[in-house]
Amino acid sequence: MKLKSKNTLVPVFVPKESKHDDSLFVAVNGKRMLIKKGETVMLPAPFAEAVENSVNARREAESFIDSVSKE
Repeated sequence: MKLKSKNTLVPVFVPKESKHDDSLFVAVNGKRMLIKKGETVMLPAPFAEAVENSVNARREAESFIDSVSKE
């Protein structure tokens, strides 16, 4: 993600992983936020970046697990 002002709002979509998976807790520099899953929400840039980093890390972990389990 390109550097953006912390006041810039960025649209973010976090999909639900199950029927009762309604929210995602995110903390950045001591500030906390509960993000609603299953719909696009506008988040301050630092929170959007944290969510993006989390999604990318999860994708990498799943990819690694898949590659190791095929051996």
